[in-house]
Amino acid sequence: MTDLEIDRLVIINVSRPQSKKLMAKLNRQQFCFTIIDSNNSLFLEATVLLLLGLNHTRLDILDQLVQQYCQPYRKLIPVQIRAAGETGQFPVLESLEGGATMFSLPVEHFEQI
Repeated sequence: MTDLEIDRLVIINVSRPQSKKLMAKLNRQQFCFTIIDSNNSLFLEATVLLLLGLNHTRLDILDQLVQQYCQPYRKLIPVQIRAAGETGQFPVLESLEGGATMFSLPVEHFEQI
């Protein structure tokens, strides 16, 4: 692959379970990225932040990969409350998890040291 001028910084926040397949596919498609792993966050589900420097001509390919590997999914979570003397089934909440948030910012200057 020819080296293209880096003119975009892309930041992708993705759920950790979905990040493994996405990162493997990004490597196969010759995308270079930096991983910032977040064990603690505001959300129950851990996330991974990926930083990519790339040329704008590859944004569509990246967008397609993120959409393919980072679809939101529904998950049932048991409620962790108990009333005194209560027995039986615990209620569950439906949660929408996974997915990704992607930001693309123009880069005026890029220098690899």
